[in-house]
Amino acid sequence: ELLRHLRPRARGDVPQERSTVLADLRGGWREVRSRTWVWATIAAFTVAVLAAYAQWYALAPLVARQVHGSAGVFGLLESVAGGGAVVGALAGIRWRPRRPMVIGLLLTLIWPIQSLAFATAAPLPVVVALSFGAGLGFTLFEVWWATALVRHIPPQALSRVSAYDWMGSLALLPLGFAIAGPLAGALGARTVQGVGAAVALAVLAL
Repeated sequence: ELLRHLRPRARGDVPQERSTVLADLRGGWREVRSRTWVWATIAAFTVAVLAAYAQWYALAPLVARQVHGSAGVFGLLESVAGGGAVVGALAGIRWRPRRPMVIGLLLTLIWPIQSLAFATAAPLPVVVALSFGAGLGFTLFEVWWATALVRHIPPQALSRVSAYDWMGSLALLPLGFAIAGPLAGALGARTVQGVGAAVALAVLAL
């Protein structure tokens, strides 16, 4: 049913010249580098994923046990965020703001704010509400980000730009997981998660 409403744009029937992998990589990088809104967003998420995303999934169950007495609270927050994501996806079908990337990035700020509130032992109902907002906001951003790439990147370069997007955004995720434990052992899980969330908030706001 959802696919029935798609209106794919024509990709053209001009035969493409044979190319090498390196040439394709260079071409994709030129498309990324020539658009500040693309490379700046990728760079921001590279840092945010390292500082907040990795620390959340590595340390939040421990923080939940320390603050609320049960790691199950982490599962509750993830479920609520999932509900927010469903609502965000449904809203993204119809909501088309005039400046979607600005609104989308503003909404992503709920994510590090939620993580920071959790690390600082904010009341659980507040964290639950923020978790719902984080799921909703992040999903709306993803909808508008993907739409912006499709609209503004030449069709023949879209897959390469998307590859740079995923590679760049997740490049430091393994490092984030690797350092979470040692940092938590030295500084405390709540401190590491809180500082990481603050870094992500600053970078995404910038």
